[in-house]
Amino acid sequence: MCGICGAIGLEDQEVLDDMSACQRHRGPNSTGTHFDDGVMLANQRLSIIDVDGGDQPIYNEEGDIVVVYNGEIYNFQALRRELENRGHEFTTQSDTEVLVHGYEEYGKSIFERLNGMFAVALYDASRSRLLLARDRAGIKPLYVAPQDEEFLFASEPKSILRSGRVSPAVDADALGYFLQLRYSPPHTSLFDGIETVQPGTVVDVRLQEEGYTATTEEYWDLSMTPTDPPVDPVKAVRNALGRAVRRQLVSEVPVGFYLSGGLDTSSVVAMADEHTDEPVHTFCMGFSDSRWDERDDARAVADHFGTNHHEIVIEQEYMQDFPAMIWHADEPKRNLYPYYVAQEMSDHVTVALGGLGADELFGGYVYRYSRLGQLEALRSPALADTRQGLAEISETLFDMQVGGDQFKQDSQLEDIELMRSLDDPAQLYVLLNSTDVIASQELYEERAFGERLQDRVPPSEVIEDRHTSDSDLDLRESALQWDFTVKLPDDFLLVEDRTSMAHSLESRVPFLDNDLIDLAFSLPLSEKFGETGSNVNAGKAVLRKAMRDVLPAVVFEKDKQGFTMPTYPFVRDEMLPHARNILNDPHVVREGFVQQSYLDRLLNGSPRKDLTPHYKLLWKIVGLEIWYQMYIVGDAAGPQSLEEYYT
Repeated sequence: MCGICGAIGLEDQEVLDDMSACQRHRGPNSTGTHFDDGVMLANQRLSIIDVDGGDQPIYNEEGDIVVVYNGEIYNFQALRRELENRGHEFTTQSDTEVLVHGYEEYGKSIFERLNGMFAVALYDASRSRLLLARDRAGIKPLYVAPQDEEFLFASEPKSILRSGRVSPAVDADALGYFLQLRYSPPHTSLFDGIETVQPGTVVDVRLQEEGYTATTEEYWDLSMTPTDPPVDPVKAVRNALGRAVRRQLVSEVPVGFYLSGGLDTSSVVAMADEHTDEPVHTFCMGFSDSRWDERDDARAVADHFGTNHHEIVIEQEYMQDFPAMIWHADEPKRNLYPYYVAQEMSDHVTVALGGLGADELFGGYVYRYSRLGQLEALRSPALADTRQGLAEISETLFDMQVGGDQFKQDSQLEDIELMRSLDDPAQLYVLLNSTDVIASQELYEERAFGERLQDRVPPSEVIEDRHTSDSDLDLRESALQWDFTVKLPDDFLLVEDRTSMAHSLESRVPFLDNDLIDLAFSLPLSEKFGETGSNVNAGKAVLRKAMRDVLPAVVFEKDKQGFTMPTYPFVRDEMLPHARNILNDPHVVREGFVQQSYLDRLLNGSPRKDLTPHYKLLWKIVGLEIWYQMYIVGDAAGPQSLEEYYT
């Protein structure tokens, strides 16, 4: 696991050193650089495989092909044998080296052959060609900044900003999207001029006498998954997960496991237990509020498998650590609490395996998929008149609610909005995307957004552009595809990467193994939701069956909870006093992003539980003000104490 950065059309040692140094948390074990005529590459290495001999950059035999990369290639041993049989000579035991020899043998089609998580920068000097590639699920991040004469890239946006070649500025379209959904839109970032390399794509940059050319193409997308399900899906899922975990246990440094006590993390621990002789280390994060605490469930699973179990409780310290979390994330996200469990794990292990991805593959968001199943029934042609009547009534109710000057009964907006949007699958997806969404963009523009965020492209249109859903698909099938292609890489995997890398911890995700992705998207909905797909207890049916005989009963009795913090108690007891100081004449109002009247309503009155949806937005706005001071006003050099962001 590493941090990479560099540029084409530029060769400046001081710039490269600054870019690389601000990512040292991603790889504190060594720093490596490469300079060529108008090309520079750097790597900060976290040593996992071939600890002594795998420092980057790594070259081919002739030295004209060089690579720096971030990630792990889990099928590197098979690829190495294949390449050695074709005459290639290896000088290390590292998985990195298969990239240079694989490129020699297969060109850029090597990326299609990789099973792993990766962000790769490979330079071919003989062709003055830089290839930038990202794994099919988007597990590892990769950002680019095309300039007139230069093309920069890095694992994190802060590295590009530290180059001094990109002026820090806000992408207003991305910000409007972010404040509604909690994550940045595909292809872009909150920084104007800094873009993301999309999952499953390769960017081909060619250095020329004057400037460069850059083209992007997909080497993989969901249409390439198999369409024929296996004869025995339950057995196939169990075996595929077992193989994935076994592959991802390969490491020369200590390995541990996230464990919440839910189905996903417990399944990974169960598979690891079958392939390890010694007790594994498991880690759980808890809260003092028992309604949100999962430690008892995790402890039951840990006892069942005899693991060395570790627990951490989040006390009232989150706000003090919030600036550091934002700096590591490069986004003012509010769901960065895995930072704490990663911090604890890094004291014991260097590699962590978790359960992320199972929900997106097998349909684990119970409430959302249940609602979509119910809405799918209303979309029947036989109910066209009923649907039209509901939409008209809902339109009237929405106008009344949004046009009022009170926030009372805003909790009903979701139901109203769903009825307004029955014929718009993308908008239904946005509304049920997460508990962060209060309503459609109209409400945000009317009540909360300042003049610079008015009349922006709605999130539903951005999402549909990323993955146009087949109109014949069941709403749940469309949602699964959007979860995988949009929400997973842009939200959850970003949090997973940044909170773990903040502590130099490599986080692996066995459910996003190539074979499991292919298998999951070959299965019909009936295997994921059972015959009663609209039932509130449905979801991940095939995974439950696959793991039924190896996991303790408590796992199957546990409701889907999600890795989250209790919003209202946190806002009431910890955030509001700081929010009033941070949002006292804030930049976000002066710059036209947020309405002062909206902040006044939330900050000046007594805390109310019915305002919880708005408190989630307030939480993001507090983070936005800190982020703005840190990155746009400041120099992105690092976080300061919370009180330094008081306005």
